[in-house]
Amino acid sequence: MIIKRKTNLSKTIVDCHHGKGVLWCTEMLADYTKTGSGFKYIHDNHLEPGASIGEHHHENDEEIYVILSGHGKMNIDGGEQTVEAGDICLTRCGHSHDLTNGLEGPMHFLVICTNT
Repeated sequence: MIIKRKTNLSKTIVDCHHGKGVLWCTEMLADYTKTGSGFKYIHDNHLEPGASIGEHHHENDEEIYVILSGHGKMNIDGGEQTVEAGDICLTRCGHSHDLTNGLEGPMHFLVICTNT
């Protein structure tokens, strides 16, 4: 399967998961009703300076954030760490996380979610 970026839906999400600010999301793959194991969605995201994705819990799926540019703070199960380009953040099934971008510029990252 080849997924072409130009044919996918881009949307603006305000206050994602009760965070703050604007997230620009391109849905590269979106199978939100998937119940079996495998990839559920892949998003190509840009988070505006100072914006955040609020804390949320994952049940029956796992999520990977691949930070492509920018830097900020990722909180997984209450443990906050600085993240920057080249980092990969894994949230396993049964755990929670949030992400806050720094103030210096946008953060570009991929989100890959798979059912367990």
